[in-house]
Amino acid sequence: MTEETHSGSIDNAPIQTEEFEDISDTTKNVEHVEHNVPQSRTQTAQVDSELFLAPKDMVTLPSLGKVYPIESSLHNVEQVEVRHLTAADEDILTSRSLLRTGKAIDALLSNCLVDKSIVPENLLSGDKNAILTYLRVSGYGPDYDVEINCPGCGEDIKHKFDMSTLEMNPLALEPIIAGENRFEFSLPSGDNVEFKFLNSAEEKQISDALEKIKKATNSPIDKNITTRLKHQIISVNGETDLGFISKYVDAMPVRDSRSFRKYLEEHDPDVIMKQEYTCNMCGVSQEVDIPITVSFFWPDAE
Repeated sequence: MTEETHSGSIDNAPIQTEEFEDISDTTKNVEHVEHNVPQSRTQTAQVDSELFLAPKDMVTLPSLGKVYPIESSLHNVEQVEVRHLTAADEDILTSRSLLRTGKAIDALLSNCLVDKSIVPENLLSGDKNAILTYLRVSGYGPDYDVEINCPGCGEDIKHKFDMSTLEMNPLALEPIIAGENRFEFSLPSGDNVEFKFLNSAEEKQISDALEKIKKATNSPIDKNITTRLKHQIISVNGETDLGFISKYVDAMPVRDSRSFRKYLEEHDPDVIMKQEYTCNMCGVSQEVDIPITVSFFWPDAE
């Protein structure tokens, strides 16, 4: 499958002009007529284009823009303008080449974000999730049918979640320096760590690193906790050397690790993907994590 691109438009076509040796009433009349023709076409084009404009809304970012550099268009910006999904966007979501390379979602975001200076992979993961949730609800409706494993009876149950009622955990912390994704936390042991919240590109780096470790070691032990901490911690007591941080994390007391991870979970700016669930088999009722599957953006045809 090839990607079709359009690099030009009628609006950008060069306008040819003619030179006249002298000005007469006749040429003035000609110029007047030539002036009116493109004006009429422009007005018609504007009316036609307005008929096909997709609705837009403002979407709140969980980070409130605090983590983005001062030179970024997202710096301290709490909301971004996003347009609704269209049939053209479904071309992206069904593109085999984009799906195969894992670029479909970022391509979709690039298409729907009004501010084209925003690079989707540089978005904080929580901000990206907020935009994707909005696109899902506005595009396919709030109902999300997905199979979950009941925590009570252990059966796989089909359940309908209402995505329109999801809440957000806004960033309540302030960066160490304005415009920098740097925050600090004092561990129970007394050590001080500086850390960052991850963007989607860094999340992919973690996934790739875990896959590489698994292939290299052939070990049944997942190193998700230590790998994530090594990517998230910027410094320990002022020491920024990556080798030092890696060794520190591996030797981190479990009390420090659990305390730090709990702090991160409480303050992570993101959409809270949890909702109340009641099993129609055993009757158990409790809050569960909403599983994200392919049906999130590729719901079964009704």
